[in-house]
Amino acid sequence: MRVRNNLRILMAKKGVKSVSQLSRETGLCYETLLNFYHHKYEVFNNKVVSTLCEFFDCSVGDLLELDKKVS
Repeated sequence: MRVRNNLRILMAKKGVKSVSQLSRETGLCYETLLNFYHHKYEVFNNKVVSTLCEFFDCSVGDLLELDKKVS
């Protein structure tokens, strides 16, 4: 199993058109968000996850999910 994120979906729902826009609006590092967007992570940074959940007004379960198809 692998943890996947729903960042693209949440961005589309909120009208955020790019990772750079998301970076500007959240104050999070562009490179960190770009890696998150492309599912390139081994560990999760609490600040990133909590800031994104606050920005999108969602729970961690809305942002992250287990993908049982990918090993």
